[in-house]
Amino acid sequence: MTKKSNSALRKENEIDDEPVLTKTYLSDEELEHFRQILLKRRDEVLRDLDILRSSLSDENVEDSINSNYSMHMADHGTETMDREQRFMFIARDEKYIGYIDQALDRIRNKTYGVCAKSGKPIPKKRLEAVPHTAVRIEFKQGKK
Repeated sequence: MTKKSNSALRKENEIDDEPVLTKTYLSDEELEHFRQILLKRRDEVLRDLDILRSSLSDENVEDSINSNYSMHMADHGTETMDREQRFMFIARDEKYIGYIDQALDRIRNKTYGVCAKSGKPIPKKRLEAVPHTAVRIEFKQGKK
């Protein structure tokens, strides 16, 4: 893999019609629109996390009550798999909350909508579909 010189990178950017940005190209109203979307999604995920966590604690109470009864190995395996799946969902949701919080920080810093890798604007259509994104689609797909 060869490194490109600064002049080659500049020429490459000049070929593209999109400018390299340091601050958002979105208006304050648009930023507020995306902030509201992100806050709504954050609330939904936090609600889901509460449900998942309470189901785990409810299960622990049931386990202590049922510990006197023998359980078939297959039932035990199923319960273990279900518990592991809930832990996986919790980890995924916590990671997603982190992405949402980072996007909210970018809105506060007025850098939301600017690709973290290229500095070019992220199209509004992509931001509507994936409001927590920090990169343009070509970087997400690993093409560049």
